[in-house]
Amino acid sequence: MKKLYKILYTFVLAAVVVACTEDPLSDIEGKSWQKERNIKALLIEGQIGTPVIKREGDLAEITIYAKTENIEDISKVKVKSIDLAYGATTQNKAGTTLDFSTGSTTITVVSGANKPLDWTVNLAPFKSDLEGTWYVGDVRIFADMFTWESWGWEKNESVFTYLPELAPEWDNVFTFTVEGADENGNPFGAFEFSAGADEVVGNFGDAEKGWDFNDRLRKIPVTTGTWLRDFERNKVIITDENNVEYELDLEVLTETNQVNLSASLEYKSELFDWDNTDWAYEELNHMSKKVWYTLTQNKVLQTGNSITSLSVKDQVGTTEIDEAAKEVSFVIADNGADLSAIELTDFSISYGATTEVSVGKMLDFSVDNKTTITITSESGEASTWTLILKVETEEPESVLAGTWSIDEIKLYADLFTWESWGWDKTEHLNNYMSSVTPELDNKIVFTYEGIDGEGNQYGTYENQTGTDGLNGEFIETSKAWDFNERFRTVPTGSGTWVLKEGVVIISANGKDYQLNVEAGATANEISLSSELAYQSDLFSWTDTDYSYEELAHMSNKMWYKLTK
Repeated sequence: MKKLYKILYTFVLAAVVVACTEDPLSDIEGKSWQKERNIKALLIEGQIGTPVIKREGDLAEITIYAKTENIEDISKVKVKSIDLAYGATTQNKAGTTLDFSTGSTTITVVSGANKPLDWTVNLAPFKSDLEGTWYVGDVRIFADMFTWESWGWEKNESVFTYLPELAPEWDNVFTFTVEGADENGNPFGAFEFSAGADEVVGNFGDAEKGWDFNDRLRKIPVTTGTWLRDFERNKVIITDENNVEYELDLEVLTETNQVNLSASLEYKSELFDWDNTDWAYEELNHMSKKVWYTLTQNKVLQTGNSITSLSVKDQVGTTEIDEAAKEVSFVIADNGADLSAIELTDFSISYGATTEVSVGKMLDFSVDNKTTITITSESGEASTWTLILKVETEEPESVLAGTWSIDEIKLYADLFTWESWGWDKTEHLNNYMSSVTPELDNKIVFTYEGIDGEGNQYGTYENQTGTDGLNGEFIETSKAWDFNERFRTVPTGSGTWVLKEGVVIISANGKDYQLNVEAGATANEISLSSELAYQSDLFSWTDTDYSYEELAHMSNKMWYKLTK
């Protein structure tokens, strides 16, 4: 009986459970919960870029940008792809067409729960961020000067301040023309980067300093070609006429209506040279990480109105330019020149500036040895410069001119002075090598002839043998030493000389010898010194003849002391 009750209880319980959960999966398997009616993405024929999708309740709108002139039939624009919310459907599937004859059309999206929503789709003319003609607003670099150190710093600097030869870049022109879009809606078209009105392209270099950074910094080709805007990666890919691609990062500066096109640079901080006092070179060549063009559709007019170089016929020495005082001073030789007609032989001014003066023009210095020149910047700002002419009335004295006796020939040796036990030594070379002695009765003759176009004194040179008719030799036969190549810094025989900023360059025996004129030279005493290759790394502690080490490895300077 108990078994019968259990069976009946089981059947009743099962019936109740079934009644309560007649279809436990019906809510999931049905579509009543699928209420979304959104269009998540849409791509149509001729579309450029991504559409702008807006929805507030039942107000749903999409704006698509396209080059409508590239669409063959505006009443039958093909849908290339459409992405809807889960469970939603539409009759405007990929492969169907839309009618944009009036500029807009409707796409109806039906949710899985069978509730429709009409989307208004507008077709608007596409205007690229890049389309049009652009001018150079600036060219800049970012330099990281060891910012990972507490003393490090960084620089965001215009390349024009480093390299004056880049100035012609200011009027260069960039042109981007939109021709269509690829399968992803990325616009593409024709590209041109050309010289401006001056027909000159800037140079990322400085010929005077021997710098050439064109390979490093010229990241946009000066050429015609094509371009593609990659929206996903936010890049512009320019392909030149030789099919070489240049990838540039794009930054749109909406507040200033400008764009930045930038490229990364190889960062070479490990090559930084602390001994190079011209840090501009280090910043450009080793420490810069990024270079970019800032482009503007409003041409930047230059404000410079300075004289940057000037020289005249028969000028002696260099020109002095005082930017603050707006003065230029120079000297000419006293050769009876007509001061009312001094010929201008070199003349340059700020980029884009203008003046009536040019090379070949005669300048009038007849009143107080002065004249003026007006320079007007590209932006219209004028400045008046005063040119001051000085006439050299006396032949300058030459510290070298005359016949000199050789008083001493000495060397300086550094025997590890950086160590606490180190020492240094100054010694006569003839105390090491007796064969040097015949040089001591020679005469050194500097004949002064004048001043060259750069203001340097020059003349003829002769090392005359004395009564013994011999020149000294830097050898020691008994020890098989021959140091002629190391110590023959003052040539034998005759030649010419020129004095440049405290260094006399003697040309003799088919070779140039550079000697420093030591400070403290007087009319009756001078010292001519030269640096020697210091080779302490070759010092041999097992060589007990330290004289050899001092001569061959540990000496770093020698000099002739000359007296009258």
